[in-house]
Amino acid sequence: MPESQRDLRRKRKIITDIRQITHAMKLVSAAKLKRTLARRETAQFYWDQLGETMAVLGQRVGAEVEHPYLERRPVERVGMLVIGGDKGLCGAFNSSIVAAAAEAECARGKQVVVATVGARTGDLARRADLESAERFPAFQEKDGWRDALAISQHLEGLYLTKAVDRVCVTYARFISRVSHEPAVETLLPLEAPEQTDEWRERYIFEPDSGELLRDLLPRYVRAWVYRMLLEGAASEHSARLMAMTAATDNADDMMEQLTRQINRARQQEVTRELLDVVSGADALAQEA
Repeated sequence: MPESQRDLRRKRKIITDIRQITHAMKLVSAAKLKRTLARRETAQFYWDQLGETMAVLGQRVGAEVEHPYLERRPVERVGMLVIGGDKGLCGAFNSSIVAAAAEAECARGKQVVVATVGARTGDLARRADLESAERFPAFQEKDGWRDALAISQHLEGLYLTKAVDRVCVTYARFISRVSHEPAVETLLPLEAPEQTDEWRERYIFEPDSGELLRDLLPRYVRAWVYRMLLEGAASEHSARLMAMTAATDNADDMMEQLTRQINRARQQEVTRELLDVVSGADALAQEA
């Protein structure tokens, strides 16, 4: 049975309201993405410069420095940090990260201690049999460094107390505004820098280079965690931006289709009324 104009208009009103919401969320995600990318660029520059400094120190010190973060031991237990989102409406963003964590090569066949970032991620991890030993709230960019510090200290504590023998992080690597991919990186132990003679005579260190390196290693780990959190936040905003753009476009198509149906129904009603008038006129003429 064809729908009435009233039903079609009610549907169009509902779709219009939904479109307003999705369009607003699209604009919010675009603004958040722009802000996050600026923070990500700054964090990336800091991390690159810190890494270069550590490489110089490592090449000067050579194999003399000893630090727990450089210690390698047989891997029986793996700490896995899964960085996702706190909310949905971003497509398969959270589920793809959890799936990558469940299939991570660095934790295969090992006892895994899981920590998650984001309530949504924690729920999905539990469904994937990755029960979280520690759940952190979603990354808040305003106080992002404090969040990164708390998360990093938790991971460092697990490694230093030998509760785990390796620490891996699963997050969404940001590629572009329309592209991101799940990535798994080994956070601890750190890789020792390659030994070359290129920078040995170009720098003078005060205090001792070994002391400086031991002081910078924890800073490097925390900067690394912060960078990955920003990468994940940028990817989440990008995923939500694409999802809301697609939802807005679909709403526009549905509104256009409903408008055509309303016009067709109104035309049919007008035609039917004209036929009734003509039929009535013919009947009166025949009676006369």
